[in-house]
Amino acid sequence: MRYLVVDAGSSNVKIYLAHLDAGKKLHMEEAGRFPTEKVFYLGHLSTDIFAIYGRICSVIKSLADRGIYVDSLGIDSWCSDYGIVDTVSGSVSMPVFYRDKRTDGYVDKVSQVMEYEEICRLTAQRILPDSTLCQLLAYKEEYPEGLSGSKKILFIGDLLMYLFSGVICSEVSVASYSQLFNMEHEDWEKEILGRFHIPEAAVPPVVRAGTRIGTVRPDLAGYLGIKKTYVTAPAVHDTASAGVAVPAGEGESWAFLATGSWFLMSMELDAPADRKKSYRYQLSNTGMAFGKVLLKKNITAMWLVQECRRQWERMGRHYTYPELKDMAGQAEGFTAMVDTEYEGFRHPENMADEICAYLRKTGQHAPRPEDAGKIVRIIYESIALQSVRALKMLEDTTGKKVDVLYIVGGANRIEILNQYIADAAGIRVRTGPPEASAVGNALLQAYAMGETSSLKEMREIAGNSFGTKEYRPVNTQKWQRQYKKYVELSGQADRGGRSYE
Repeated sequence: MRYLVVDAGSSNVKIYLAHLDAGKKLHMEEAGRFPTEKVFYLGHLSTDIFAIYGRICSVIKSLADRGIYVDSLGIDSWCSDYGIVDTVSGSVSMPVFYRDKRTDGYVDKVSQVMEYEEICRLTAQRILPDSTLCQLLAYKEEYPEGLSGSKKILFIGDLLMYLFSGVICSEVSVASYSQLFNMEHEDWEKEILGRFHIPEAAVPPVVRAGTRIGTVRPDLAGYLGIKKTYVTAPAVHDTASAGVAVPAGEGESWAFLATGSWFLMSMELDAPADRKKSYRYQLSNTGMAFGKVLLKKNITAMWLVQECRRQWERMGRHYTYPELKDMAGQAEGFTAMVDTEYEGFRHPENMADEICAYLRKTGQHAPRPEDAGKIVRIIYESIALQSVRALKMLEDTTGKKVDVLYIVGGANRIEILNQYIADAAGIRVRTGPPEASAVGNALLQAYAMGETSSLKEMREIAGNSFGTKEYRPVNTQKWQRQYKKYVELSGQADRGGRSYE
């Protein structure tokens, strides 16, 4: 069987053609890649959902013209953002992008209605400035009757699959990220819907990952020139799909780090973690495949490098990411560090200048803004230290000591960063698939179509298909000293007063 895997990120969309061979090895072939188009629409920076849909259709049609047909397609995406479908008129609104300024100040507006500790108790979710809940409050202020009548809220991946199938539903991993969902009951939280005046009729039915939700609409199939094709919900939250592709073995005590512009330090659990500690550390508990729970901590990571690179481009210095990695490896180590979660790094005009200003402000030696190797070395070391802090939070919340950390996603190609994390954490680090979200998406489609039978088998397939590389800790004492300095510098003790050493 062939599967069309659509991995829709907030910056680009990747499309793969996947199949399992007779030996249960997964083969992935890139079939398309394009930027996630944004438009300024009705006063807001929005995701052009129709442009994305059109580009996916073009890929499917191109494959069909070559006699290549797929049995199933599934779409994973980022979370929080949504569009609104009118089930009577068929109209679809343009999803506002989470970086639009309309949610500025809405964390306070949410807390005026319900304390965040109570929201966490009900939904197991942390404070999210751009959460679906914040976005909906901003939307309702702009359009007071916008959710009334025959409206349904659909998240990005759900909405794209609706455009292909005509079926309205939401997959649990992305629904549970919204701050509107009760993880224990696997259903929408009526108390929150009621307190924030969100109509119960506006939230869709919820399905689990690996569910065949329908088929490509017959009229669309005819237009594309394809045969009967199922539309299958993977874990729509891309990190939840990535979790399926972690090649962990039975009996291991493990966590995984999903990497990209942001890193997510993650654990797979059987039930939501302790609410008080989850709230204290600002951890999210969201859905995964097979009823599992994803406990995670967000880390600002390669965004820092990406924004510096963008500034260097403006200066006429054109570096590739491999070049920056090599330059960082040649630079002197432990010259300075930055708190990756510093507010000034969220959306600065000039990231390199902002980093240098932060270093001067905190009494550290600052390189010149154009000294790319030194700056990237500082960023890599700081990411490693913040990753360790996040791992310690997860361990304390769950009472679980991790022996192996799997790193998946594109940044696991940065070998020196993998080694830094192993050194700083003092544990073994193993790599998994660089395109882990797409791999997990493909494996969940294969499960829905009867080609895989369990999560254990999927992880074995991922390991056998893409292999792993292990990094063992060295120089741990140096990194432990740096970690103490990092905690002191960032002032990131938890609310109970404990600092991590």
